[in-house]
Amino acid sequence: MTINIDIYLKLEDKYYQKGGSFSTLTPFNGAVHAAKYAYIYIKQFKKEHGNKEVQIYKVIYEETIDITEEVQKLYKNRNLYLVK
Repeated sequence: MTINIDIYLKLEDKYYQKGGSFSTLTPFNGAVHAAKYAYIYIKQFKKEHGNKEVQIYKVIYEETIDITEEVQKLYKNRNLYLVK
């Protein structure tokens, strides 16, 4: 299955819009798992930019579902198992 996620971030004084299509593993649990994919992507983005602190402004799953809060919780706690 392929999902679409749009991620809006701030790194230092610059704003970024990232994301795109992600191939998922099965079973896939909608927004819950989409938040985990976004979290992993943000970790990779942060690593590419020298592990500087990133602010997450908005994360949208499938163009209409706002999963920002779930992704922020994962990022804050650095725990993929937090969102159930």
